[in-house]
Amino acid sequence: MELRDYFKIIGKYFKIFIAIVILGGAAALILTKTQPKTFTASTTFTVNKNSVLKQSEIQYYLFDNYYNVQSAGLFSQIVTTWFESPALVKEIYQKAGIDVPNVSQKKLSKTFKAVRQEPATINVTISGTDKEQLDKLINGAATVLQEKTNELGNNNDSFYEIAFFTPIVTQNTPSLLLNTIIGLIAGVLFGAIIALAIDYFKGEKSV
Repeated sequence: MELRDYFKIIGKYFKIFIAIVILGGAAALILTKTQPKTFTASTTFTVNKNSVLKQSEIQYYLFDNYYNVQSAGLFSQIVTTWFESPALVKEIYQKAGIDVPNVSQKKLSKTFKAVRQEPATINVTISGTDKEQLDKLINGAATVLQEKTNELGNNNDSFYEIAFFTPIVTQNTPSLLLNTIIGLIAGVLFGAIIALAIDYFKGEKSV
């Protein structure tokens, strides 16, 4: 069957085809407009390693604290993996004063998304429908991380500090135009399949 034959079949059932296309676009439009508001909270953490020695106090060169920077980078890898721990996420919820969701540990471990950037920077995001809760959670994460770091340091002056930028919470705005176009394209494909199926089964009955 040639391509023009497919177009002829679609033309025979054009009303059905166009109705499905319109329905697909309308469904995408309505779903996009009626879906609940979602927000994303994000912040950036930077791991710093304190240095007991100062260049002005010693005779040899400290290489601009090169080894401290390297050490902070390695520790930032550890901090990044903490966000995958359900136990840590639970502590963050408790620190934020929010009930821990009744979900599996696997899902709880995916609450935060942490991406490490060289040498010792971690970008952290969390999404949800409650803007106020997200703000509390992202701030709670900063507090818990520093507390855990302090516990590991055990009052060691040369251990690590975690600095973080003021968190930002923004509303996620879905693309109405893009989703509608996707719905229309899906409608075109589904409409063509329906038209071809109708023609096929009608041909079978006439045999």
